[in-house]
Amino acid sequence: MNDKLKKFLSNLPAVSVPDKKLDLKTKMLWTFVIVVLFIVMSFVPLFGVSKSYSLSFEVLQVLIASHFGSLLSLGIGPIVSASIIIQMLQGTKIINIDTATKEGRVTFQGIQKIAAFAFIAIENGVYVFSGALTPAGPGIFFPLVMFVQLFLAGVVLMFMDETVSKWGIGSGISLFILAGISLQLINTAFNPFVTPIGAIPSIISAFIAGIPLNAVFPIITVISTVALFAVAIWLQSIKVELPLSFGRLRGYSIRWPVSLFYTSIIPIVLIVSMVAGVQFFGLTLSHMGINFLGTFTTESTTFGTQSVATGGLAAYLSPPTIQQLYTSAVTTGITALEIESMIIYTVILVVGAAAFSYVWMFLGGQDPRSVVKQLMESGLSMPGFRRDERVLVDIFKRYIIPLAILGGALTGLVAALAAFLDTLTEGIGILLIVMIIYQFYFSLQQDNPDEFKPIKDKLVGNTME
Repeated sequence: MNDKLKKFLSNLPAVSVPDKKLDLKTKMLWTFVIVVLFIVMSFVPLFGVSKSYSLSFEVLQVLIASHFGSLLSLGIGPIVSASIIIQMLQGTKIINIDTATKEGRVTFQGIQKIAAFAFIAIENGVYVFSGALTPAGPGIFFPLVMFVQLFLAGVVLMFMDETVSKWGIGSGISLFILAGISLQLINTAFNPFVTPIGAIPSIISAFIAGIPLNAVFPIITVISTVALFAVAIWLQSIKVELPLSFGRLRGYSIRWPVSLFYTSIIPIVLIVSMVAGVQFFGLTLSHMGINFLGTFTTESTTFGTQSVATGGLAAYLSPPTIQQLYTSAVTTGITALEIESMIIYTVILVVGAAAFSYVWMFLGGQDPRSVVKQLMESGLSMPGFRRDERVLVDIFKRYIIPLAILGGALTGLVAALAAFLDTLTEGIGILLIVMIIYQFYFSLQQDNPDEFKPIKDKLVGNTME
């Protein structure tokens, strides 16, 4: 890479790094300000969008922290897409930058930023000019105005993410996803002013009206949401601890944890994104009169008015909820398409998440060989075994690969169950909330342990004498 390009990448606009280590209070303040700004942007409607525009694809909104029809119609989607592609290119050595050096990190971050700018422009352009976002009137004026708003909002969101990473707590991307899902949970659980109303007001109104049967499915929704949260928290806590010791320091040993969700949430995000992508582009093509990926109709669901697939590949990737199955059973009868879509959707999520987990393990440098190499470079070895890379790789393979595949499959199963039980948020949303909160917890423990410990003690009821 020539010097001019390196200089250009290093001079790209960026959020400055703090001159000193920030205290927890300052980090929390910056995090709070960014969250408030994100929420405000997600509720500011686009100028030029049709008033008849209806929300679609709830799962996409969960994944990319978006609110269709607002300034954040595509949320973090372009930023995440750019980051994943650049990391995959780096992992496969198509671009080979030494991120161990300061110069290499600056160059790599510059490439990511250029890619983010490009993806913000391209994805928002496709979204607006394809007709997926209905303009308020004919001609090019309204689509062009919407594109400019979305592009500028996407750039602002990119710098907000960078601000959180340098001045706040954890990752900005994770924070935006958590905020988006939390707002959705509050809305679907408690909001009495939407149609259909939230689950809790629906239960209360059913009993007040003397029709308790109308409260059955809202109750199932609430209970299944709480149950799946409990399952996700339990699965997140499962891990295998491998004993390691420092060769130069006798008697000093540590335990290296291998979590059941070894590759985190990335595999299920990828497979759910692919499924949602088929539905999204199917709807976009349908608007253009091309029913290659499926046919669609507008229906009222738990989350409001949405476009629902009724035929083609998109329909097989849109399983019915338990309430829809009951309605079919007592009216026209459960159709073959409903049963087939449930099976196909579950199999695709379970097998796809397991496969992506295995692949991502290698792309992300988390495979047994890469892990063992890093541990040995740090002077660590396993007690009772020769300090030989091949021996340790064989041992780590017994744990890492099965846990990565099993963990991926279980995330797919949880997401499929949540879709069937019609939880207050998508199954992927439940998993994301649990994993992101864990990330924030460990980030606070690692970066500000002295300030965080008293807060943690108060939360768990342990007061220091």
